[in-house]
Amino acid sequence: MKSFFSKIQQKSHEIVRILSFIVAVVILVFVSPHELMFKYEFRIGKPWNHKDLYAPFDFSIYKTQEALAKEKSDAIQNVKPYFQYDAQATKEGRSILINEFGSNWSAINKNKDHKISAQDSITYLDAMLSVYDQVEKGVVRLNPIIEGKEGSFQINLIKDNQVHLVNLSQLYTVKEADDYALKSLRELNSPDSSMLYTLINNSLVQNVIFDKNKTDLVINEMLSSISPTIGLVQKGELIISQGELVTAQKYQILMSLKKEYEQELGTTDASKYVFGGSTVLILLLFFIEYMFLRAFVRSIFDELRNLHLLLGTQVALLVSSFLIFSNYPTWSYLIPYALLPVIVATFLERRGSLIVYLITLMILGFYAPNSFEFFYTQFTTGFVAVLSVGQLSKRWHLLRATLFVFLTYMIVYFSMLLVQQGSFSNISIRFIMMLGGSSLLILLAFPIIFIYEKMFGMITQLTLLELSNTNNPLLRELAEKAPGTFQHSMQVANLASEVLYVIGGDALLARTGSLYHDIGKMEHPLYFVENQPAGYNPHDDLSYEESAKIIIGHVLTGIEMARKAHLPEQILDFIRTHHGTRRVEYFYRLERKQNPGLEVDETEFRYHGPVPFSRETAVVMMADSVEAASRSLVAPNEQKINDLVELIIGSMIETNQFSNAPITLREITIAKKVLKRKLLHIHHVRIAYPD
Repeated sequence: MKSFFSKIQQKSHEIVRILSFIVAVVILVFVSPHELMFKYEFRIGKPWNHKDLYAPFDFSIYKTQEALAKEKSDAIQNVKPYFQYDAQATKEGRSILINEFGSNWSAINKNKDHKISAQDSITYLDAMLSVYDQVEKGVVRLNPIIEGKEGSFQINLIKDNQVHLVNLSQLYTVKEADDYALKSLRELNSPDSSMLYTLINNSLVQNVIFDKNKTDLVINEMLSSISPTIGLVQKGELIISQGELVTAQKYQILMSLKKEYEQELGTTDASKYVFGGSTVLILLLFFIEYMFLRAFVRSIFDELRNLHLLLGTQVALLVSSFLIFSNYPTWSYLIPYALLPVIVATFLERRGSLIVYLITLMILGFYAPNSFEFFYTQFTTGFVAVLSVGQLSKRWHLLRATLFVFLTYMIVYFSMLLVQQGSFSNISIRFIMMLGGSSLLILLAFPIIFIYEKMFGMITQLTLLELSNTNNPLLRELAEKAPGTFQHSMQVANLASEVLYVIGGDALLARTGSLYHDIGKMEHPLYFVENQPAGYNPHDDLSYEESAKIIIGHVLTGIEMARKAHLPEQILDFIRTHHGTRRVEYFYRLERKQNPGLEVDETEFRYHGPVPFSRETAVVMMADSVEAASRSLVAPNEQKINDLVELIIGSMIETNQFSNAPITLREITIAKKVLKRKLLHIHHVRIAYPD
């Protein structure tokens, strides 16, 4: 049993990798659409490359979305809106008019020089009521549905529980009612016309009101009566012959068959087989991805963090695409598919990103409409995106990638139009805008990269550029407190980056790590020779063991400062490893010389490590040591620098400082040549030319 658990523990990383892939497959299998897929590929304007196709069952021919939309639009346009006649409000307005006339008439008659007979008051009241009754046959309340309509436009007026077809010209607006009342009352030739007009104006009501509920009900009934089909194909009827051109009419029949086929078989036991088939297909592609990463991209496969970043991004894109395909298929081209290779290439590597993207598109191709066109379009744009974005060392690289992706979209789209239709007559502005939106959404890489850096503890070229800025607060503090150390760090950064440019590696990472590798010296700057003024050395007042402790302590202090400043772990690696497990040789030898014959505790004079475990940290260790040692050379020349570099790096090899770093002896030899050449330039030494 112990041996079993021991084997499990040894294979724990491999088991986690396999489980990660299994979880990804399970998620995708359950989220992916489970409808049967039509087995024929066809495109309008292209020949039918399959055998003669006969109808397997009776099915209806569906109208195109454009035709159906136009039919519904025409139906809505033909609906005459419904308005309600408010008889109660009209009656109340008439009562108000009569009452107001009675109360105002006695006051007016009292102020007149001669009395007006009762017969005159009856005449005026009859005139007012006649105008009111004429106008109130219909004063329409304005509504957007009738704004701008001609007088001949008809509406359905519901009055006394009966529907009457009425022209707008038969109704009054408020302004028209006012004008009619004013004109009619002026014909009385009475000095009291203005008073009468005021009374009738205050009593008018808008009694023809739009009935939205009734109108919508009629519209919905009319829309529901519109058939989505336009014909019928009977079982056994020839649909299309081999080699026959797929015309627009044939295309719609084939699309109708595809729709009916997927709906009819999707409701039977065949759905179980569809589920099983999609599971096998997705599992097979992920198995290929697993084997490819294992065999060719070990940098992703070996590091669980890298693998989880890749699989998480891939699954997120697939899940969101499946949801769009199932619910909003017309928006499928709005998804920024190129985000996947861009993000993977930014954090990991470009070769692996393209293969993973290819596998992702193959999975999507099972469910995407017009799968070949979809696959071709998205693969070309993704490839262009990865090439144009590079390592994303500058922010404008992503903007450049966005522009190139859109241009690629346009080239593919217009080329497809020529292939399928032979002209540009059917250019879709909506589709072009969708492609433009997909291109712009690639800019989401900015916030996603920031989130990923925090989630997975990874850094990008953009972050390294920000950290390598010497105006960074921590570097400014180093320049003020330990100017000699700051200059030394700058020289180490130049040396390390130059070496990595030649042997290969992340030069920017090494440069940034070099700038921070000695920040721990800020705590006791005068105890380090590069910061000491002439004639003063605080080590003179300490024992050799105490001096070694201070020198060794700058590594731990630097790690604490870096963590407090929230520097990435990749930068802390340079602080930890730049001395490896070597001794503070100067004070160790002085301690032995001072105590001859006594055993010296070597651990008190040895750095705690670890040794470098990457090519970049190994190169920084070499650059740091040779640059610092070269400052002690008196009258440096080519031979002295050559001997110094060979001695120091040879000592590192002997003490196994590079045993954990993926750097070869050949690369170390090249690194020594580069360091010698750069040190000659730094110390202004002329190279001795042979006779």
